[in-house]
Amino acid sequence: MEITEEIIRKIHERLNEVSPVDYDCGKLCGEICCLYDDEDYPNDDLIIYLLPGEEILYENSASFKVKHFKISEIKYPHSWKDGVYTVKCINPPNCEREIRPIQCRTFPLIPHITKDNHFHLIFDDSQYPYKCPLIKDNVKLNDDFIRETYKTWRFLLQNRLVYDLVDMDSRKRQNSKIKYKIII
Repeated sequence: MEITEEIIRKIHERLNEVSPVDYDCGKLCGEICCLYDDEDYPNDDLIIYLLPGEEILYENSASFKVKHFKISEIKYPHSWKDGVYTVKCINPPNCEREIRPIQCRTFPLIPHITKDNHFHLIFDDSQYPYKCPLIKDNVKLNDDFIRETYKTWRFLLQNRLVYDLVDMDSRKRQNSKIKYKIII
């Protein structure tokens, strides 16, 4: 399945209707996931990697800077032959919220595929150099947010590139024995 601009916009619409909690969770941590700057913290893993086709939303954005990496420059599945796009907000926390990436919209949940090919949403805060209060304090997330995030990632996994990326990340977690909590 190809991920088109129309599909991305529909996903955005569905995810706009839900929220992890009933309040602005950014108030808990000072919006640290938006403000974390990879120039101050030279960990390239902190930038947001876009899913296939998402880069089109940022062509005329004054809030986001898009960068392209060749597959030889980054540790990504070989199936991503056209390379990888990343995006960074250049005026946090005042980004164009209506076009924030899918990974931001579904945070703090991330997709995970077990070795026996079962799909789950998990909390995994070991990949971040900051502590998300929702994860750290095990805050109960809204059920509608969990359901919609699950449906979204399950749909996105039908795309071979997305599947390969989630599978690669899942194997890294399992092989390094990173602890994570299955949500659904």
